[in-house]
Amino acid sequence: MEKEYYFVDFKNVNDYLKVHKLLKDGLQFPWYYGANLDALWDCLTDMVNDNAVITLQNFDCLKKWDEEYAAKIFDIFVSLKHYDDDFFYDKIKIFVVEEGITKEIV
Repeated sequence: MEKEYYFVDFKNVNDYLKVHKLLKDGLQFPWYYGANLDALWDCLTDMVNDNAVITLQNFDCLKKWDEEYAAKIFDIFVSLKHYDDDFFYDKIKIFVVEEGITKEIV
């Protein structure tokens, strides 16, 4: 199966609706995406290909805007790697870019 690449750039984030619009667009979620953390989890586990490569660009901007919300989003992506007894652990690659430094979520 071919890899699918997704990019979410949190540069200039300044409200919750924008955060979820960036997630929806970057992860190619359907029009009915609910724009909340529960919907993010549902769409990630239902719709993202298990050969996905996800890059969360400028995550530091999200953290500067709302550190607690950024931590919740980060935790969702960590949970995705370990979803269903680590089903996605070796398949999905998730990268977080902060201040130009890229780290893989494990």
